[in-house]
Amino acid sequence: MNPHYSAFIDLGKTLAHEKGLSWNMPLDDAGYAQDGIGWNLTAIASDVPPPTHYLRDLGPDVKALAIVNAERAERSLTPLPRRPLLPAWQDLIKAAVAEQLLFRRNTAGHVMQHIARPLRIVATCVEKAPWQLTVDDLRIAIRVGTAIQASGKLGDLVVGIVKVILDAQHLCDAGQLYSTLAVPRMKGKSAIRAKHTWSQDELRADLEARKRAERLPERRAFWELTRIVMTEKPRTFIDDLRFAAIRTMIVTGFRAGEATLLPVDWKRGRTYLDSRGRLAGEAGGISTSLMVRHFAEKQQEDETDSVVLREKTQPVPDMFRELLTETLDHAAQLTEPLRATLKLQCETGRLLPWYRANDVVPFTELYTRLMGNPFWLDIEREPFIERYREGFDPAVLRELHRYQEEHRQNGPISLDMAVYQFGKRLLDKMRDGQIALRFRRADGKVIGVRERMGWHNTFLHVGELEDHIREETPTKISETTPLPLAVGAIQPWELLFTLPKRSLAEERNDGLCDVTRYMAVRRPGPDLIGLALGEHRTCVTVFEKYGQTDEDRALRMESHMLRHLQNTELFRLGVADTIVSKRFNRRSVAQSYEYDHRSLAEDLDQIEIPQDIEIMLGEKPARLPGSSSAARPMGPIVDAFRCIQATEGDTAAYEYLRAEADGFHATPYGHCLNSFTVDPCPKHLECFADCRHLSATDLPENRQNLIRLEGKFKLALESIKARPSTSVGWKNQLDHAEKRLAGVQKLLATPAGERPFPDGVDLSLPPERGVLDD
Repeated sequence: MNPHYSAFIDLGKTLAHEKGLSWNMPLDDAGYAQDGIGWNLTAIASDVPPPTHYLRDLGPDVKALAIVNAERAERSLTPLPRRPLLPAWQDLIKAAVAEQLLFRRNTAGHVMQHIARPLRIVATCVEKAPWQLTVDDLRIAIRVGTAIQASGKLGDLVVGIVKVILDAQHLCDAGQLYSTLAVPRMKGKSAIRAKHTWSQDELRADLEARKRAERLPERRAFWELTRIVMTEKPRTFIDDLRFAAIRTMIVTGFRAGEATLLPVDWKRGRTYLDSRGRLAGEAGGISTSLMVRHFAEKQQEDETDSVVLREKTQPVPDMFRELLTETLDHAAQLTEPLRATLKLQCETGRLLPWYRANDVVPFTELYTRLMGNPFWLDIEREPFIERYREGFDPAVLRELHRYQEEHRQNGPISLDMAVYQFGKRLLDKMRDGQIALRFRRADGKVIGVRERMGWHNTFLHVGELEDHIREETPTKISETTPLPLAVGAIQPWELLFTLPKRSLAEERNDGLCDVTRYMAVRRPGPDLIGLALGEHRTCVTVFEKYGQTDEDRALRMESHMLRHLQNTELFRLGVADTIVSKRFNRRSVAQSYEYDHRSLAEDLDQIEIPQDIEIMLGEKPARLPGSSSAARPMGPIVDAFRCIQATEGDTAAYEYLRAEADGFHATPYGHCLNSFTVDPCPKHLECFADCRHLSATDLPENRQNLIRLEGKFKLALESIKARPSTSVGWKNQLDHAEKRLAGVQKLLATPAGERPFPDGVDLSLPPERGVLDD
């Protein structure tokens, strides 16, 4: 056995023991753990269900086993039975899950899909221990994984597991296997081809082509989506919430998870005062601004929990202030009854907190609580449906309930057919002995299951009904677990886009869901938006429901494309990358450029200056404004130019350039912004010798020159040190070479557009005169 494998298993056992998990899982003949024995990964990771992920299947992957047996049948070999995996593979899967979940703190969903399943695929395809794997074994597993999913994603995950588990932990006796697989990994949708092979027409057209355009929504899809959520009247309660969430994403650029998890208490205001304590608006500024409190994703640091929500705020531009406020206030009004129900359930721990546990409640009243259908009497529906769908006002539902109560008291009236069907299904289960629940009379006595039911006078015991729901229909149980924050927690009833859970009466049966009385409530998730936009092919999209033409109804898009689009538009409009990065809660400016999909033509627009201004400036000064946008050199001239441009306008800024910026120089090592009108370069183009006018670039020519210089200085230092001496000249040579080498290395490490030596001596100023200069 490989000692590295043994050490990795010991690590997994230690992590599992510290968490109180049982390492040994009794399995049945197919490899499934007994009920209550498997690991609840969601609970272990302190995540909040749903979904709930379990590690309890330590048998072969069903789909992989079918492919393997089909290939064995072609070779006239006996098919492999479904049985538990080899103990060595079971231990490896459990150790990898424990390490990824408890040490690296990845999410339960990631561990199940990207770690456990690929390992089971490999274990299904080979009949040897993990440390005995070879390249040929892994290629078979990759081929089988690719055959299972036509997209090739599962095969790619098998390749990834070789890199992150087998090679990273040195588990195989054959050594590192990832580099020897020679299997191409999945790439983006865009094909890359050298531009020198393009025709002139292709090059000309490419000026308008966007970088990684597949990450942006189609123009038609975006504008059709905007038309739908801004102008169409939603047909269901859920669609109204979807429209509000999508409008929020269009305005803010939030991810789907950030938009749907907005808290009810989202509104944050900020007041701005001048130095005298007056409102800034009185001095020509802005007195107040609106900010959106939200929970930003991808904010976790190394070795921190990925399930913890981290609170952030995002400023709202004034042009969107009214739209966003109106949208989110409307959503808060719609979901207020659901949040009240959820709060009551969280505080009492009950499913039906409106009643005492020993109460006996009419069956017809409980029907709406359980199913959400507000119509329990056979009345005319259309007037109430039309009124409610005008604005989804909860007051219409309360009026509908009172209307039916009054009609029942005034005389006999037939129940709605759905009530009869629901009661009949329950009665059939009672007669078959499938459930312990029983119908009762008003005094609480049980009605025999063979007696004739008068549904108007039939009751249910609340405590028995709650037990029945927990055992038989857990999907009707509200989601009451709080979500962890970095400090404290947020309760589910404090979330804005709270939803009815499985509202089939409205979503499937084209009726209404009584959100004022329905008992099943869930917290929102990204699926609220993802399903509506068509990220899953099996679901009806908002395009299909509200599109005006066949082409419109066939449109689809991904929710994250809206974030890419807003990022690109902010760049196109000249917003600073630092502001863009701060808006989207990014930790570095480089992350924002991953979302930059501007075309070359749009990039050129940002660095163009008017022709008359270019003629006025002359050749060299005219290069500075464009280069300051494209390559971002820094220096006193650029700083002064931008300051004048911001305070006095373009005309004054260009006049300044004409007078001062005659010396924009492209040196072999970077950009120089010093003027040499009177004197030559005092550094003799040794820019790397602490020159404060030097600005680093990312041009390959400059880097090649610097790398070549670095090598020469290193050789010079070695030569000097090889002939030690005590003379002053030897020390001066050594000091000169060391300083030059340090300068070159610092310049190589400086990001493009920044100054490597900002504190260097300003050589544009005359030297200070000493006492001997007179």
